Amino acid sequence: MRDEMDRLRLLIRARAEKVNAASRRNRVTKGREVFSHISAALIHGLDPAYSATARVEALRPNVSRKYRYLHVRNRELPRDQTTVIGMYSATTLERTLVDVARDYELALSVALIDQAIRDGLTSRSHIADQLDRYPAVRGDGAVRQALALSDGRRESAPESIAAVRFFEHGIEGFEPQVEFFDESGRIFARVDFCNVDAKVIVEVDGIEKYFMDDDARGKLAKEKARESALESRGYRVIRLTFGQLFQSAPFDHILNTVAARLRQR
Repeated sequence: MRDEMDRLRLLIRARAEKVNAASRRNRVTKGREVFSHISAALIHGLDPAYSATARVEALRPNVSRKYRYLHVRNRELPRDQTTVIGMYSATTLERTLVDVARDYELALSVALIDQAIRDGLTSRSHIADQLDRYPAVRGDGAVRQALALSDGRRESAPESIAAVRFFEHGIEGFEPQVEFFDESGRIFARVDFCNVDAKVIVEVDGIEKYFMDDDARGKLAKEKARESALESRGYRVIRLTFGQLFQSAPFDHILNTVAARLRQR
């Protein structure tokens, strides 16, 4: 996936060089093409949760074309929704997040919004303001849904995807980044998601935990000790790998586990 993103970054740079060269030769074309969607997200320094496209994406008036490595959309773009970052003309961060939410699946857009909020680059209200000022014929409902599900407390893209899957599977009651304290009042665990009523914890494991160097082994040992401490308090810990975020069965299992434990109370 990193290789695919690096390739897309190279394609974006190549496209920028081509457009800038054309603009120097012909002033009429200057500033008419603006990077958008995933391309703009990368230019703004965001990291898409997964590779969703191999095409450079841009907006240009009266042009709608799709090539193997380029997708140009014909959309209205007010001047205050464009910005220049280095050699790149791109949609503003807020417009970028709105466009991604309009045209891509919920998990991808929520993860990008969460990262932007978590990094202090924007806020939910700023994104909503852009949406209210420039409504579109279609897709605004998807943007509002993405905003409603966003939460800057989540610490990673996989956690954001998990939260979306909870919503899609009708799983309720999970709060992100819940802290647990020992007898002396010190934090001994902060879990990705916790349903306190059902006493169910969901942890989303990053792939780096499966590269078994000495440091990783030490981290796994600490994870096991922490998990044992949580289980001794009556909590059920369910772990999800990145791949399981794209399967239905693990979330059906979580839903059934929560329901069963609530019935036992």
